[in-house]
Amino acid sequence: MKTKLLSISLISIFNVVYSQVGINTSAPKSTLDVVKNTSSSTPQGLLIPRLTGDEVQAMNVTPDQNGLLAFVISKPTAPIDRTSLILDSGVYYYLASVDKWYNVNQFNNSINSALYSASYSSTNMGIGNFTGGSETDYNNPNVQSNIYFVNGTESIFNSSPYVTTRPGDPALNRGAKFLKSGVYNIIIQFNFIYMRDVAGDGANNPNLPDRLGSQVSYNMGLNFMNSPAGSYSSNVTHNTDVINARLGTGQQRTSGIAVGNIIVKEDNVVNFVPYVSTSGYYVSPEELTNTLAGPSAATGTLSIHVIRVSDYNN
Repeated sequence: MKTKLLSISLISIFNVVYSQVGINTSAPKSTLDVVKNTSSSTPQGLLIPRLTGDEVQAMNVTPDQNGLLAFVISKPTAPIDRTSLILDSGVYYYLASVDKWYNVNQFNNSINSALYSASYSSTNMGIGNFTGGSETDYNNPNVQSNIYFVNGTESIFNSSPYVTTRPGDPALNRGAKFLKSGVYNIIIQFNFIYMRDVAGDGANNPNLPDRLGSQVSYNMGLNFMNSPAGSYSSNVTHNTDVINARLGTGQQRTSGIAVGNIIVKEDNVVNFVPYVSTSGYYVSPEELTNTLAGPSAATGTLSIHVIRVSDYNN
């Protein structure tokens, strides 16, 4: 009888151990239920293993560890693909289906973390960085002028671990830099106003129709600056819509939107700056740096929206 009672007691204990465990509670509501201790002022919570990025990278993980959690205190010294998204300290989990460690915020907030959105605007948004043409080419159908955006007040509406502001002096061409490889969707909006009745425009006559019509075209493209050859491919080569409007004597407004995809094949080497290309008319520096507000007060806005769609698989 004692033997039978002991066996029944052991079975009952193991059923409790392998069903639900409670800490600070005798009635756990889940497999592990941790309840706060209201009578204690000591730190309360759950501490998971704290590892460096190098220690995480050295672990041999398999599909059996799918969902493994770790608090990573530093990024790896020389990250591999599995740890390439460990960019800062935080709670990370291992996703076996893609063999990669993710920050918990990167998945739970995947849309926001994959989205980079920035805007540049102000009354002194520079649009005076240009190339091509001369005053004698003001109405030449074979001349192309490329207009870049500089200066302006920067507003980052959504930051991302994949994309950042193109580094450098604010007076340099505005643009973006890719921190991680991947497939990206690009949306760029631009708007600027320039003067038409200035000495350097060649004709100095606001009534001439040389800024509108079939002989003048406006396109938007991307200059990938010093990005290594073969590190990217892009189909963002033209705008989907351009609106040109005269705003009164001497003023011309040009605005539009460009869309497309960029495949980034290498980490931390690909960057771009948008530019507006005008063919059939030379846009002079006087036009770009004069508005009704006076010289060097060109008005413009530039918005860059980048969404990381997927990893890059070569």
